[in-house]
Amino acid sequence: MGDAQDVDKAVRGARKAATEWSRTSLARRVAVLYRFRHLLAEGLDELAMLVTAEHGKVHSDAAGEVARGLEVADFACGIAELLKAEHSLDVSTDVDAYSLRQPLGVVAGITPFNFPALVPLWMAPLAIACGNAFV
Repeated sequence: MGDAQDVDKAVRGARKAATEWSRTSLARRVAVLYRFRHLLAEGLDELAMLVTAEHGKVHSDAAGEVARGLEVADFACGIAELLKAEHSLDVSTDVDAYSLRQPLGVVAGITPFNFPALVPLWMAPLAIACGNAFV
């Protein structure tokens, strides 16, 4: 279990990483996520065994958590299309509208104990794909 100093240290490290990661091209971020997705799939059984050992879940439930998290990683790998900016001409007289999707910086996930793999995997791949650091 961590304390406030551990949280502060993690956030400081994430801030440093976020500065560089937010400037990383979308193509490179997606390549990193594909690698993460590959490692997650490759280590699914081992991760499930860790969840079973540390949290007491039956192996099939633990494997299901990781598998559903893998689905989110799959989605995150294809997020590039959703992150493009938009430009709408003449939304009103002499008015154009622009939308830019930019990283927020450091994103934190506070997750429940009963889904130790699934909930973080719902959050982290998407936050990272969008150019954020995740704690």
